[in-house]
Amino acid sequence: MNARRNAGRVLSAFAFMVLGAGGVMLLPDNGPSPAEARASAGGAVDIGFSQDMIVHHQQAVTMAQAVRGRTSPSVSQLAATIELNQIKEIGQMQGWLALWNAPQVPSGPPMTWMATGDRGHAGHRATGGAMPGMASLREVEGLGEVKGKDADVRFLQLMIRHHQGGLIMTGAAARTAANPQVRALATRMTAEQHQENAVMAGLLAALDHRPLAPPA
Repeated sequence: MNARRNAGRVLSAFAFMVLGAGGVMLLPDNGPSPAEARASAGGAVDIGFSQDMIVHHQQAVTMAQAVRGRTSPSVSQLAATIELNQIKEIGQMQGWLALWNAPQVPSGPPMTWMATGDRGHAGHRATGGAMPGMASLREVEGLGEVKGKDADVRFLQLMIRHHQGGLIMTGAAARTAANPQVRALATRMTAEQHQENAVMAGLLAALDHRPLAPPA
């Protein structure tokens, strides 16, 4: 039991250290101006990725908010960091879509942009269902019904799977987006979510639980 407590303390400290560094993401960046972004108009991958990732991020924000006040301090800090980072990224992508005069939400099935932009991963494209990694409505609602260790475990499991699904899209956009700003954000998201998943997997192991099966 002492070993488990010690492991939890170590992992909590590591989580705060890593996520503290991630807080830099919340600061304004010195990227290209809105005029430069407008000049580099969004292509099909840029627009599709932004639309779909806004939806994907919005669910992550909802899950983080659902466990507010219900988890341990380390998981609470992690959830707050994920929420703030993803709200910032949502705003950035919404701004691009407005500059490109593109709809804020996709008009058809999700991830169709991957079929044209990244043929090597076209098999991941959704055909009318949810994007990979998305939690069901029941799973999201369930987060508001648990607390303590149960809340820690369920949040970590669902968010790891959620990030794994998001990484399918960020990896494709980092390779194939036409707009350099979109490629840069997708690359940053990929590094950020890999880092967060490593922290969450460690916290989950300290609770004697394992991640859910990754999205297909």
